Parts: sequence; structure tokens; C-alpha cells
Amino acid sequence: MMKQILLPFLLVTVLGASWTPHAQAAPPTDVLYPFTLSQVHLSDGLWKTEREADRKYLHDLDSERMLLNFRTNAGLPTGNAKPLGGWEAPTGELRGHFVGHYLSAVALMYAATGDTALKTKGDYLVAELAKCQKATGTGYLSAFPTTFFDRLEAGKNVWAPYYTIHKIMAGMVDMYRLAGNKEALTVALGMADYFEQRNASVSDAGMKIVQRNEFGGMANVLYDLYAIAHRPADLQLAHRFDQQSFLGPLMHDQDDLTGIHANTHIPKVLGAARRYEIVGDDEYRKATAFFWDRVADHRSYATGGSNKGESWGDPDRLAGTLTSNNQETCTTYNMLKVTRDLIRWTGDPKYADYYERAFFNGILPAQNPNNGMMIYYLPLAARNKKNWGTPNNDFWCCYGTGVEQFAKLNDSIYFHDKGDGLYVNLYTASDVTWPERGLRVEQQTRFPDADTSTFVVHAAQPTAMALHMHVPSWTTGYTVSLNGKPLPVVARPSTYAVIDRKWREGDRLAVTLPMRLHSEPMPDDPTMKAVLYGPIVLAGEMDAGTPLTPDTGTTGFLREPAPDASSWLKPVPGSPLTFVTTGQKTDLTFVPLYRIIDQPFGVYWTMLAPGSPRAAAIDAGLAAESAARREYQARIIDRVIPGDSKSEADHRLVSERSGSGPFGGGMYRDGQGFFQWNLKTLPGVPGVLSCTYWGDDAGRTFDIIVNGRTIATETLDHYKPGKMYTVAYTIPADLPANNTITVRFVAHPGSIAGGVFGVATLKPTAVKPPEVL
Repeated sequence: MMKQILLPFLLVTVLGASWTPHAQAAPPTDVLYPFTLSQVHLSDGLWKTEREADRKYLHDLDSERMLLNFRTNAGLPTGNAKPLGGWEAPTGELRGHFVGHYLSAVALMYAATGDTALKTKGDYLVAELAKCQKATGTGYLSAFPTTFFDRLEAGKNVWAPYYTIHKIMAGMVDMYRLAGNKEALTVALGMADYFEQRNASVSDAGMKIVQRNEFGGMANVLYDLYAIAHRPADLQLAHRFDQQSFLGPLMHDQDDLTGIHANTHIPKVLGAARRYEIVGDDEYRKATAFFWDRVADHRSYATGGSNKGESWGDPDRLAGTLTSNNQETCTTYNMLKVTRDLIRWTGDPKYADYYERAFFNGILPAQNPNNGMMIYYLPLAARNKKNWGTPNNDFWCCYGTGVEQFAKLNDSIYFHDKGDGLYVNLYTASDVTWPERGLRVEQQTRFPDADTSTFVVHAAQPTAMALHMHVPSWTTGYTVSLNGKPLPVVARPSTYAVIDRKWREGDRLAVTLPMRLHSEPMPDDPTMKAVLYGPIVLAGEMDAGTPLTPDTGTTGFLREPAPDASSWLKPVPGSPLTFVTTGQKTDLTFVPLYRIIDQPFGVYWTMLAPGSPRAAAIDAGLAAESAARREYQARIIDRVIPGDSKSEADHRLVSERSGSGPFGGGMYRDGQGFFQWNLKTLPGVPGVLSCTYWGDDAGRTFDIIVNGRTIATETLDHYKPGKMYTVAYTIPADLPANNTITVRFVAHPGSIAGGVFGVATLKPTAVKPPEVL
């Protein structure tokens, strides 16, 4: 989600501003069809544990607090409800977006589990929001005023109002489709009426101004409404959100994705996909498939996720993009939606391969199964930590998509065709009921902790079924047995193994998917690799002192005696999916990325043969850095950890218009006003003040004032992209008094002071502090 920035308008270089799509054709026919959420059930295991954490969080959220901003905007009483924080705060310009996500999540969870208490909660929200809509008298429903759209249409800065409207409308549509709430459809249609009337006076040129701002999946939800209510006005408005300057090049196999904000654009592709399904416009199918290829095959990491700082770079140029804010979780969520569409349209197993990879390594790692909290980014630069949100004070975009994703974990496991074909795309403990065929198929497995899965067929009478088992791209030696006897099948990687027979009650089909350790290099640096076991990305557990590779600053260093990872990474007996390195100067433990909770970790590693020239240079650099770090630690007189309540209290924090938070495995403080601490020093000695910053911060200018005297003016301007760095400032000898100094950071007018990730006073020396936190 991009904050308060107008996206640059992408010119239509090939088709021109007057381009119009091809004429409508008959709606297409899918190759595969998903089962409804109520037909697929999760059994005890990892996925169910994750879903139940999400379900508890959905129950715990306070409805009155979620309604407060809507009631305020509609002029209705708010009672004693306490405002939520973060993006749902009363001053936040995206306020209300999470409530839309919440309605979708409730509808999905109800469809998946039959949780009637949660449905009742969703129904109450719909009814109260309908009152807010009625109070406006226009069909408008939002937690912010219509003046946001005045600003948008005038080309003024505003933070994505249509993005939020899409979430609310989509939540209403989901409550209607999945939870049977008819009032929700009435609300959604009323919202569409308002925006159809509003947009009637917006010219095509004005619409291009609107489209510069992130507008979420407005096309998608309006196409959904058209499919439900068949109102031509919904179809016409949906098409106005089909941004030709973005979709046109994709229709002609032109990759214009470099430098654009990822999650602004994936929902536009989802809208294009929905148009293809409804009106049969094949150009939109082409755009969807080409887009998927350019992201999944050319801009994605080993995890299946993509982007740095929410934007895509050049295709196949990923080695220099590792940072603490890689793969915004929203983008992985929406890429799985695109992938699911392509699975339905084509039945091509390559899409099942990607779905599995991105799900296990992009979605599952994004939720803390202990409490249902979410992350925004999944950091891929080594020695970072996941930054978990809080129940009532964050509500990032990735919280919204997160509560939806973990409510529908039983989606996309199974598909069926028009005949008697059942497709198994994912291996997880579950069962599927196919009433049209009189079948229920139960999948018993501990995958990925174990490499076998057994399917038990329940049939009232012998029934023909062609069972299509996904053979993932990473496995070889895939075997099948039926009722205990080996069954010959054709099972090439990235295909479906087909078992076509008449099935009887109690038939048991067992499959084995041999998993092996392997490494996967960056497309532009064969020495920078991630380690996987089967489809599972393994993360190396690190600590604050685990060295980073000096010449990358974003990876750990591993000695690779042979390309076969099993030669230097050994399984830990009795601990599934846990491995320990051998032959390293400091051995590391590797576990699945989704098991990482609070510890620092690394995903990508610089892997070199022991004794190679570069390995020797890295060893020398690590030794020098270690020596510098030890000397630096020995020089510390006093230090404060910004954002740590005890450390800041111990150092007498005083601040005005300042805040703190977690980032990149550490804590920071910044502000538009000032903040200050007291630190010990040595009187009469020209000591050093050491400050640590984030190398991607930019456009921030502030003064550093010691005992009332400005000793430096600092400007942060992308000084060390993707890295923390430390700057040393000389403290004049005449400043310290009584062994203590007051260090104040003051923002210049219209700017921000910090973020500051560490502050220390040091004994003087000629040695420069190392660029480490």
C-alpha cells in the first residue's frame, strides 16, 4: 500500500490515448472449477492452527470501535467507543479500509467453518453501516468525507480514497455471496449508484487524473456487481477503471512494470481478469497471463514473493534488492488471486507450482500462529526480524488481506473439471466433498513435515473418477500405491499424475513426494542463494552478532564445499525440517521460514567454495569488521536504544511530535518536532557521538544539538540503500558538564528528524565506527 504519493501517469506508448478494447465476445468457459469453501474442510495440522488464530482475532475485534469513524462521518452517535489506532485512527486517510477487509474475512470464515457467531457479528456491522449510508441520503458510505474525492478529482494530494471504497464494497459483496446477507448487496449497489452519478461528470481526461492515485480493485468489485445484478451502469463504471495506460502494453507483451508500485497494479490485473470472465474480452486474458509471467517468473524471489519497498525493479535483477522491506504481503496475496484465475482458465500445473511456493513461503510466514498478528513486509536482507503488528493499533493493508487469506486457507486445494476429474493442487490435511459425484475424499498427511499423503475415498457406490495429482516441479521419484500395492503412473515434475478408475468405499491411494535439499540462486548472481527443502524455503537463524557478507551487506556467508546442499547441511534427528550446517566457522540452524517468529534470520546467502579468492577476501573482511566491532564496543561510554521504553526512560527522554516503532529487527525514533536524551560522557575530553540511521531514509533534515549547541546538521538521502549505517560526530571538549550531555534531535521546518536507530557516546579514537547497528 503506497502512502500519500500520487503515482506518475504511465503514457500509452503503443496504443495511444484513443485506444479501445476489442468487441465483447461470449464469456469464456473454465477448464477447472473450484469447490466452495463449505465443501473443503481442514483437518488438524499447521493450516488449521493458522486459521484458528485468525478466527480468534476476528472474534476479539470490537465492532463498536470499527464502526466509530463511519458513525462520526455520518453524523450518528458513537457511544463510548474508543478509537482504533494506526491506519484506522480518526485522522487516518485510509480509515475504514480494514472494516471492508473484516467483512470479507467474516464472510470467508463463515463459509469455511459455519461459524454462526461470527456471521452474526458481520450481519450487525452490515446493518449499522447501512444506517450510516442512509444518514448520508446519497448512497455514499465511508469513514471519511466526500471532500477526499474532491481533492482526488482536482489532482490534489490524498491517500487513495477509492482504494478504501473498494474494500468496503468488496466486503459487502462477500457478505452477500458467502453469508447470504441481502442487505449487504443493497448497500453495495447504493455505493455504486453514488459513484456512478459522481463519475458521470468526470471527463476522460479527469479520469486519467483519478487513475494516478491508487484505486485498488474498483474495476473488480464493479464487475462482480454487474455479474450479480446485471446493471449496465455497473459494467460501464467498471470499465472506466480499466486503466488503459497500464493494461494496454501488457496486451501487447510489453513489460512496463519496472519502477511501479506493485500492489497498486495487481488489483488492476484482477479487474482485467474479471472483465475477461464476464464479457469474454480476450485482450484482458492476454494481459493477465503476460503480467503473471513478468512477475512470477522474472521478478520473484525463491519465496515466490516480489518487490523491494513495494515497487518492482528490472526483470531478473534481484541480487541488489534485498532489504528489510521486501515482498509486501499484500502483493503475494493478490498474486495468488491472479494465479488462481489462471489455474481455472488453463489447468496448467505451472500455476499450481507457483501457488504452492508463494503460499508456503509468502503467506504462512506472514502470520504469528500464536496470536494471529500479521507482518507488513517479509525482510529478505539477512539479520532482520519480522515486525509483528498489534491487535488494535496498526491495521496495515497487509492486516486486511491477512485476515482474509487466513480465513480461506481451504481454498485452492482441490479443483474439478466438467467431467469426473478431481484435481489435487496442494498437499495438506483436509477433505473435500463432491456431492454431484457422490464422493468425499479425505487427505491424510503431515506434509511438509513428511513426504507422504494418503487419500481415502468415501463413496456410497462404485464411482468413476479421474484423480489428477499435482506432481510439483521440485520432486523426482514421485510414487503412487493403491490399497497397499504399487501403481504405475506417469509422474514427471510439474505435471499431474492421473489415476482414472472406478473408486469404491475405503480405497486408499498413497503418494510419496520425495523432498531434497537444494539451493536456488539469484538470476543475476549465481553465488547468492536461498536454501530449500522441497518447496520450503529454509531460513538460517541468526543473532545480532552474526556477520553479514561485507561485499553485499545483505547476506550471510556460507562455505559451500559442493553445490549439493546435503553435503554441508544435515538434518537434526527427531526435528522435522530442521537442519544444521557443517564445516562453517560458526554453524547455523535452518528451519522453515514460516517457523521464524521473533529471531533474526537470513534467507539469502553468499555461498563460495572454501579457499576461493573471494572467500578468502570475505574472511579477511569479516575478521577486520569483527575487530572494529570489538573496538567500537570497548569505546562505548553510554548508549540509548530508541523506542525501547526502559532505555529511553533511563536516559530521560523528552519529546514533542515524536514517535517510535520497530523496523528491520531494531527500533527507531523520529518526529516532526524534537526528541532528546541524556547520555554519560567524559568531561574535558573531545569524545564522539555515534548515531545509527537507515540507509534508505531520504528527504529528512535535522539538527543535532548537544547542551544547546548545534554540532551537526544531518540530511538523510539514500546514503546506504538497504543497510543500517553509523555516523560519528565530534563532541567539543567544552560541552560536557557533570559527566552528562543532553543530545537533542530537532527537525527542520516541514521535515523529519531521524529515524535514529541507536545513539551512543564513545571514547575518542581515530577508528571510524563500523557500519553496524
